[in-house]
Amino acid sequence: APPLLMLGTCAGLTSFVMSDDDEVALGAMMFGAGALGVLWALWLGGVPVLALLMLATRGRKLVIEQASPPPA
Repeated sequence: APPLLMLGTCAGLTSFVMSDDDEVALGAMMFGAGALGVLWALWLGGVPVLALLMLATRGRKLVIEQASPPPA
């Protein structure tokens, strides 16, 4: 999912990055760099957390008992 979010972020900023106004273009590039940095940090930080959760719960099954049907 993060690669798709990154592509969406870049696609959304294209018109601002190509702006004739230098300040708008620089601001869009700084925003894009910050957004990509946050997405990468979430991605790289989330993968080990999910791996640890998977290892911690390996082999455990959640059994939800169904209510018995009412007597006829």
